[in-house]
Amino acid sequence: MDTFDELFYWGDVILDGSQKLIHIDPIPGRVGRSEPTDIGIISNCKTALAELISQVSKGVDQNLVETRKTQVISDASSQRTAYEDSVREKWNSIPISPARMMSELAKSIPKNSIVVDDSISNRAAMRHYFPANERNDIRGVRGQSIGGGIGATMGTKCAFPDRPVLGIIGDGSAMMTVQGLWTAANDNIPCVFVICNNGMYRVLKVNFNVYQKEILHEPEPAGDNLLYSDFVTPFNLCTIAEGMGLHSERVTDPNEISGAVDRALSSGKPALIDVVIDGKI
Repeated sequence: MDTFDELFYWGDVILDGSQKLIHIDPIPGRVGRSEPTDIGIISNCKTALAELISQVSKGVDQNLVETRKTQVISDASSQRTAYEDSVREKWNSIPISPARMMSELAKSIPKNSIVVDDSISNRAAMRHYFPANERNDIRGVRGQSIGGGIGATMGTKCAFPDRPVLGIIGDGSAMMTVQGLWTAANDNIPCVFVICNNGMYRVLKVNFNVYQKEILHEPEPAGDNLLYSDFVTPFNLCTIAEGMGLHSERVTDPNEISGAVDRALSSGKPALIDVVIDGKI
């Protein structure tokens, strides 16, 4: 796939003149097409990165490397503190805040779990609380449309049958491929689908706000009122999952998340946990 396939279109180049870009791509015609490129490398990305690291490491000042590492660690720590300060006010709110949901989930899953990230507009919270200390701890979903989470969760469980696998999936994304729940039950794929239920296509509203503010320079973006983005007629994913043969629970209290995860994993069956969260922009 094109390295830049998933970048949101801004109408112009993203990088400014102070930055340098090395574009590695196995497809010749795509190198340098999306962004001004200083060095183009036509290669398998894994192979090129290994060679690039080998070459660059020979001439890099290690004192500079250590200084940069220290700065990055310090910046990351400051960013984590700032994020936690920003979500503290709504920590005990109902509906559950996305940050509280992800925090409780991260504390509830076994240490050897694999998490499939299809959390869409809740990704910032998800990535904050799930550290991914080892390779494969977090699996992403590639593609330019939503709906990949259910299939990716099942596929990950098939690839790693000896590890607990949980997919964190937006409710709109889940509805795109909800028939996959039947596949999980029919083929007895014992993964857990955790739904971020905010009752809307929140990612569309967020992206519409971004487009209006940063491209059109509108002073009052209207993403919150974007047509056909709210699920005015609610659907109950627990009922849908139960009808297809899954263990299912609906969670509205953050203190219920840990128990729901335990019951889902101990069921030995494919399971769905529908977590009702706040979707306010």
